[in-house]
Amino acid sequence: MTDSTSSTTGNDAHGAAARRSGAPSPDGGREVTGAFEREAYAAATSRGYGNAMGRGFELAITLAVMVGLGWLADRVFDTAPLMIIVFSVLGFAGIAVKLWIGYDLEMRKHEDGAVWNRQPEAAK
Repeated sequence: MTDSTSSTTGNDAHGAAARRSGAPSPDGGREVTGAFEREAYAAATSRGYGNAMGRGFELAITLAVMVGLGWLADRVFDTAPLMIIVFSVLGFAGIAVKLWIGYDLEMRKHEDGAVWNRQPEAAK
């Protein structure tokens, strides 16, 4: 029985030995050495988190505001649960439409640079 942590061939569980030596591991990863590389790696791995967090907060806050407005409208017009339900549905529908439009624009922007969308250069 061999100890996989002492392997220098990169065949351990996650290719850590290969990454320690700076050689590429079987999964394509390598050790991140410099400060600039660490920053670039961190930015690349967390690129979508800020966008997702922003959308999540937007969803939660919008629904909370719409429910609050519905509650206030119910108090003013004495229509107990009706306005809360109406404002909640309107808030959810508005967020769904906004997310769909944002997703569609993001995908169109992403596909504009795709290989299959590039126009061939004119022959000289």
